Amino acid sequence: MRRLIRKMIRNAGFNRRIAPNFLEVIQANKVDIVLDVGANDGGYGRELRDSGYMGRIHSFEPNPAAFQRLNASMARDSNWSGVQYGVGDAPGLLSLNVSEADVFSSFKTLNSFGQDSSNARVVDTVEAKIVRLDDYLKDNPELQGRPYLKIDTQGFEREVLEGLGDMFGKMVAIQVETSLIDSYVGEADWIESLIYMRDRGFEVATMICNSTVPNRARVREFDIVYVRSDA
Repeated sequence: MRRLIRKMIRNAGFNRRIAPNFLEVIQANKVDIVLDVGANDGGYGRELRDSGYMGRIHSFEPNPAAFQRLNASMARDSNWSGVQYGVGDAPGLLSLNVSEADVFSSFKTLNSFGQDSSNARVVDTVEAKIVRLDDYLKDNPELQGRPYLKIDTQGFEREVLEGLGDMFGKMVAIQVETSLIDSYVGEADWIESLIYMRDRGFEVATMICNSTVPNRARVREFDIVYVRSDA
C-alpha cells in the first residue's frame, strides 16, 4: 500500500523532499543577512522572500541590464539593497561576457560544453567594477551580523571565496553553485571545492540539484550549502 501511495504521488508530479532547503538552513543558524553574490535580476532574493525569509538581503550584480531589473525588486523592499559590482579576489575592472540568457554571463570563457548550452552564447562584453568581499564588508560593517553568503557567478565562485580573506570565518553559512560538469574554462573542480571548504572549517548542510543535462539523466549543477563548524 505504501508503494502504491508513493507511486500515485510521483505520478501526480510530487516528490518527497529529504534535504533541508535554504530557508531551513538560514533559520537553524540564526542568519540575519544574506549576501547575494551574482544576483542577476533578483530571482534568488524573490525565492527567499516567497519562502518566508524577511531578513536583510544585500545583492551584488555587475551586469547593468540585469542590475536594472534587480533594482525593480529592491525598490519594493525596504530590507533589500544592492550594488552594481562584481566580486572577486582582486579589486579593479574585469570584462564580463554577457550571454544571450544573461544568467549565464561570466568573467570566465565558455568551454565547448558550455557553448553547446541553450542561450549561453556570448552577445556582448561590458566592463565591470570588482570588489573583494573582505574590503567591502570592512567598509560596510552593518553587513557583518550573522551572514549567509550565496555565490552564483558562473564558474567564478573560487575567486569570490578567495576574496573573503580574513572574513571567511565570519560567514555562518556559504551557498556555492557547484558544477559537476564544467561549463567554463578554469572552473574549480567540484571535489576540490568540497575539500577547499572543509579545510576552512565548513561542513555540508545540504545539497540541492539546480540543473541537469537534457536527455542524459545526469546532474549538471548543485547548490551546496556549507555551515561553519563552530557557528
